[in-house]
Amino acid sequence: MRHVRWAIQISRPLLWLNTSMPFLWALARGRRRFRPLDLAFLAFFTFPYNYYLHAVNDLFDYETDQGNPRKGGVEGALAPKEELRLHAIASTLLMVPFVLVSAVKLPWRATASLLALLGLSMAYNAPPLRLKGRPVADSLTNVLYAIPLQVGMHAMGSTQAVDEPVKVFAAWGIAAHALTTITDIAEDAAAGVVTIGVKLGRGATAAFAGAWFLVSALLAIRWRGTPAAGAPLLPYVALSVAGRRAEGESGRALYRWFLALNVTLGAAVTLAVILPLGVAQALYVGIFASLVTLAGLVPSIGRAILARRQSADAGAGAGVTVTPLPADPIETGAPA
Repeated sequence: MRHVRWAIQISRPLLWLNTSMPFLWALARGRRRFRPLDLAFLAFFTFPYNYYLHAVNDLFDYETDQGNPRKGGVEGALAPKEELRLHAIASTLLMVPFVLVSAVKLPWRATASLLALLGLSMAYNAPPLRLKGRPVADSLTNVLYAIPLQVGMHAMGSTQAVDEPVKVFAAWGIAAHALTTITDIAEDAAAGVVTIGVKLGRGATAAFAGAWFLVSALLAIRWRGTPAAGAPLLPYVALSVAGRRAEGESGRALYRWFLALNVTLGAAVTLAVILPLGVAQALYVGIFASLVTLAGLVPSIGRAILARRQSADAGAGAGVTVTPLPADPIETGAPA
C-alpha cells in the first residue's frame, strides 16, 4: 500500500484533468457512445500518463524539490530518492501495454501522436536532453499538454497533422509553463537548474507567458470565428502580469490561482463541448466528465484533510493550541 500511496501522490491527481479532459473533448465530438477502448485511453490520461510524466520529473528534480515549499502536497510529492527511482521505472513500464494496444487498435496517426507525447515527456525530464534545463526550449516543450487532445482527434479519424484546437491548447501550454517557472526561480537557481524563469527573470518571463496566452486567445478566435472565443484566456494574462512580482508566498499563491483557473476553464470548455450535443448525449458525456473530475479531486481533498488532521493531532499532543487555517481553494476543490 505504501508504494500505491506514493504512486498516486507522485501523479498529482489534481493535474489529471489537464490531460484527460482534452481527450474526452475529442471523444465527445467523435462518438455517440464510447467503446471500451475509448474508456481505456480516457483512464490512461488520468493516473497512468501523469504517473509516468511526474515520476520521471520528480526523480531528476529530487535535489531541487527538497527546498521547494510547494512540494509535499497536492503540488508534488517529496518521496525518498530510492522510492522515486522505483516509480520512474514502474511508470515507464506501465506505458508499454498502452502503446501496444494503440498500435494494434487505433489509427496510425493516434499511435504516432501518443509516441510523440511519451518521447517529449521523457526528453523534458530526463538526461541527456533534459529540456527542462534549457531556457525557452523548456517552455516550448510544454506543447505536450496539447497532445492528448490530438491523440483523441486522431483516434476519432482526423487526418490533420495538427488540428486547430490543438494549436490553441499548445500555445496555452507554452505560456502556462513559463508562468509556473516564475514560482520556482529561487529553488531552481539554487539547484543549478536554468529554466526560462531563472534565465530571463520574473519580468521578462511574465511578459513571455502573457504574450503566448494572447497568441492562444488569437488562435481560439481564428478557430471559432468570434472574439468571445478568446475571452477565457484573458484571466491568464492577468496572472502573467501578477507574476512580475510573484516570489515567496505570493509565488505559491500565484500557482494555486493558476490551478484553480485551470479547473474552472476546463469545466467551462467541457460544457461548451457537450451542451451543443443535445440533452441525452450531453448527459451521457457529462457522466464521464464528472467521473474524471471526481477521480482527480477526491485524492487531493482526502490528502488535504488527512494532512490537517495530522497537523492538529501533532499540535494537540504537544500541548499547543492550533488555530485552523483558512480553507485552501485548491486543496478543498472549492471555487477560488
